[in-house]
Amino acid sequence: MKKIILSILSLTVLITVRAQTNADTLRISRQQAMETGLKNRFDIQANQYNIKVAETNVRKAKNERLPEVNGSADVRYNMQLQQSVIPGGILPGYDKAQLVALGPTKNMSIFGISLQQPVFDRNRTNNIKIAENKAAQQQEKNKADEITIRTRIAQAYLDVLLKELQQQIAADNVARNEAYALLAEGKYQHGALIENDYLRIKLDLENAKLSATEADQQYALALMALKYEMNIPAGTPLLLTDHLGMPEATAMQEAQNERTEIRQLRLSLEEDQLLLKKTKQSTLPIVSLMANYSQQYLNDNFNYGQSKWWSPFSYAGIKLDIPLSAHFKNKTNVQEYKHQVRQHELMLEQKKADISYEVQQARTSLSNALLNMQQARKNYDLSQQIYSNQRQQFELGVFQYSDLLDTEKAMQSTEQGYIQSVYDYLTATINYQHAIAEL
Repeated sequence: MKKIILSILSLTVLITVRAQTNADTLRISRQQAMETGLKNRFDIQANQYNIKVAETNVRKAKNERLPEVNGSADVRYNMQLQQSVIPGGILPGYDKAQLVALGPTKNMSIFGISLQQPVFDRNRTNNIKIAENKAAQQQEKNKADEITIRTRIAQAYLDVLLKELQQQIAADNVARNEAYALLAEGKYQHGALIENDYLRIKLDLENAKLSATEADQQYALALMALKYEMNIPAGTPLLLTDHLGMPEATAMQEAQNERTEIRQLRLSLEEDQLLLKKTKQSTLPIVSLMANYSQQYLNDNFNYGQSKWWSPFSYAGIKLDIPLSAHFKNKTNVQEYKHQVRQHELMLEQKKADISYEVQQARTSLSNALLNMQQARKNYDLSQQIYSNQRQQFELGVFQYSDLLDTEKAMQSTEQGYIQSVYDYLTATINYQHAIAEL
């Protein structure tokens, strides 16, 4: 009875552990892997702060249009007043020329507030547009980084699937060679197989086991690389839900979206055009409104509570700044930005040509990969049929092992070729989607 209870408890614990393992396993498709990677990677998160900094610079440039308000305090104590010469006879009581202190009182304090509001300043307007342009450029740079990460994750995902199938092929190869070895041992013991063929079969089995071990190692490395690209813990159990089966043909389509490389060059060209415009307009006058209100205290002491010694004054006006030397200094800057504008125009045209070629090449590669995959599938089915027939003949003793071995190698090569053709087709699909900005 105790044994039965212990068996039930052990079975319960085993079921619980397996259920917990299945619950912790991350089941993920290729699309989900890309989204998870974008969410988890620290470099993508760090790039978001570049956008926040760029947006802050836009707000900073816009704040330059706000009025400049300043408070001032000027407290002055004249320990010795400046004297002036009073000619004789000018003032009553001054018959002769004398030095007389005619300056202000010893305490002269002025407290005021001033305001200056730009009304016409093309530099500030252009600075806002340049800051907005840089923010847009940063967004495009982030998109380019995300596309790069998505491509790397997709390729790592496909590499795991490829290594997994190669692992299965290696395991099947071991199973076949074990069956050969078992059959050969019986034939050898009954004298129906020479020793050299028997030893060759055993050697092939050991080589198959070694290949299976190497396939396991390559699979583990590919899985490690995928987890790294997704930025998930290395110990996370991962189950890929996509498979390297016979995929459906990808429909050829024209690019619907503009590549981020083109948008980045357009924005760089726009920045140079804005800088050129700003340089040309820096010679325009700057018009500002200004105003001031102040309170002045004049007395020999610091008794600010005596209101009779306080007096206000204020003013309002228009300030006009006209750059003069900028007309001569900016000539070289204007020429420089003109060169940069033309340079970016040429770079933009070249990038369009590069992408056009890339799309054509990706489309052709995808079409070729599809044809190769379809032909490889036919070859694989044919090799399976030939192998099945010759194995039956070997078991009946009417077929030599050396001949079967040649068929075995040809089948393995065809099998590997088919799996590689499927992988190449899916990789070509990724490259094509990237080329037409659909990744």
